Amino acid sequence: MVIEMAKRKACKVCHVMTTKSHCPVCKSTNLSESFSGLVLIFDPEHSMIAKKLNITKDGEYALQVR
Repeated sequence: MVIEMAKRKACKVCHVMTTKSHCPVCKSTNLSESFSGLVLIFDPEHSMIAKKLNITKDGEYALQVR
């Protein structure tokens, strides 16, 4: 049995990670498979990292998107 994983992409606008053809946060279709760094945000209201990166929704974000 072979299970294929969907390609993960990062939004070039807000850096959120997705497997869809558009960003679930900002609705942009400007996505890239070329990214580096990864940060998980669980509680953006109380996260210093989320505040520094201007992240307002919980999720998985790329630090750099090319």
